[in-house]
Amino acid sequence: MSALLDDIISLAVDGKQPLPDILRKCLLLGHELKNETLKTWANQELNGYPTTQTIPEYRVVQAEAKGNFTGRFGSGARNWPIPSAALNKEHRDFGEVVYLAQAVSAYQDVANQEQDNIAFPWPSNLALFYQSRFFQGRYVLVSAWQEISKSTIVELLDSIRNRTLNMALQLKDELGTSYADLSRIQAAETSKIQNIIFQNTGGNTNVAFGHASMDASAHTQNIVAAGDRQALESVLSNAGLEKADLEKLDEVIRADGGKKIGAKVKAWISEHGAKVLVGGGKIGVKIGQEVLTEWLMQYFGLK
Repeated sequence: MSALLDDIISLAVDGKQPLPDILRKCLLLGHELKNETLKTWANQELNGYPTTQTIPEYRVVQAEAKGNFTGRFGSGARNWPIPSAALNKEHRDFGEVVYLAQAVSAYQDVANQEQDNIAFPWPSNLALFYQSRFFQGRYVLVSAWQEISKSTIVELLDSIRNRTLNMALQLKDELGTSYADLSRIQAAETSKIQNIIFQNTGGNTNVAFGHASMDASAHTQNIVAAGDRQALESVLSNAGLEKADLEKLDEVIRADGGKKIGAKVKAWISEHGAKVLVGGGKIGVKIGQEVLTEWLMQYFGLK
């Protein structure tokens, strides 16, 4: 595995190397480590994400909608902004965000094209549904789309490259000499490996600018081994909690007997849920509390 990690680091540092080549190395690393999170992430980056629920937050970008309208006697309006507030609740994403779900190879092709902006057309049935909803029916919506800049695509590709590099570097640092021999990796190291991979791949969260939706149990599995205090502190620190928060947690765990989520631990979870970050972004109090509960349940051996 030593050569494999070194290859990933070398390819990621060299900005001229195609991302698919780097991700295929990550896929191989996932198989070597027997890590489903890394295998799933690399496969989805290579082949695309099947649903919006599986897209990590770094692939969700803000994008307003625009439309072309036509009226009587040649009148109309082109490139007219369509406010998301004018859309039905179930259609709001079409005026607020774009889910970049395709394979990285598709976006590399876009980044190499000359146009400055990339359009994402509305489905034809959606445009038909709203054709008479604007301008009090005086103009008819002919077509609508969302638009992002090419620089946004370039930033996405850089983000994936940087995440891959950070993951490989952290794995190498964490494992030390044992990274050269898979047979020497112990159970405690497996937990640390999962934590590093989870944090750098975005944890498969679905956080979309105010439309947060995440099943905590699905996105916090196998991060903390039972009784592994170091792993628990690491994942909590990476999730935005401070030293004083961890010291307080120690105190309430002891007060509850050290083997379960008692009343004092529950109060600590309620108080600190708002601080939790996943994939670099806040996920809301309720979901933050659920994530903390999952991690602590793993620590107490209850999951």
